Parts: sequence; C-alpha cells; structure tokens
Amino acid sequence: MDEYVKQTIEARKNAFSASYNISAEMQKKIDVLFGEIEKLGAKCKDVSEFEAEFAKSPLNQKYLDLFTEIATNSQAKVAAPEPSTKGIGKMVAGGVVAGVAESAAEQALRNVVPTRAAVHQKTYDAARSVPVIGDAIDLGQKASYAAHLGKLFGRKKKE
Repeated sequence: MDEYVKQTIEARKNAFSASYNISAEMQKKIDVLFGEIEKLGAKCKDVSEFEAEFAKSPLNQKYLDLFTEIATNSQAKVAAPEPSTKGIGKMVAGGVVAGVAESAAEQALRNVVPTRAAVHQKTYDAARSVPVIGDAIDLGQKASYAAHLGKLFGRKKKE
C-alpha cells in the first residue's frame, strides 16, 4: 500500500479516538470498517486514486454513519488546550506587532517632543532677545572666548 494512502487512512481512523472516548464495542466497529477501507487502499496506486474510489464506495457512507453513531453515543474528549502552531503563531505575531507599535510610538514621540538641545536653543534665543540679558550673554560669551584663546596661546604665569 502507498505510504500516503496509509497516512490518509490512519488520519481518518485517529479522528475517532482524538475526538471521543471510544468504548470497546465501538472500537470493534471501527476496526472492522477500517479493515475494509485498508483493502480498498491496497488496490489504489496513490492518494488521489484512493480518495476518488473512497468517495464512490459505500465505505464512505459507512464511515460517515459510524462517525455519527460515535458522536451521538460517546462522550467527547475535553482536554486542556495545548499550545498549537496557531497559538504560537498568534504569540509571535502579537510580539512583532507590539514591537512595531512601540517603535512607531517612540519615533512619533521623537518627532513631536523637541530634543533637549532644541529646548535649550529656543530658551537661549528667547533670552538673547531681551535687551539687558542679551547684552550680558554677549559679554559673557566674549569673556569665555577670550579665556579660551588665552589658554590656546597661553601665557605662562610668572612665579
């Protein structure tokens, strides 16, 4: 039997036990039906042929009938949800979105809120526009510049 046909049949068979608590009586019915389905699968060369033959076969209706019988007569399994690929994907996507949102918020904040240098420059320009304070600032700058030049060309102090 083709490997993919086997996997397809096993997936159908496992759907029962994955969804419901199966009684011994129901398990016997499952085994009998899937014995017939496996015989059909052994005659098929690949999955597409199997699926086509299975869809036309009365086994398909037997499978659906058995699934209905089990669904109405068996207790559904209720398990704690395990982390799935979908759940992990949601977490990763959420992290990415949060990171992008945080980065965008920081950038927007930088664009809206002026930097410290800009605030200092604005304060300095405003202070220079006041006549007496502006003159004092100019005088202080000239004295600072002269002191700087004195250090560069340095006069040595006499001891």
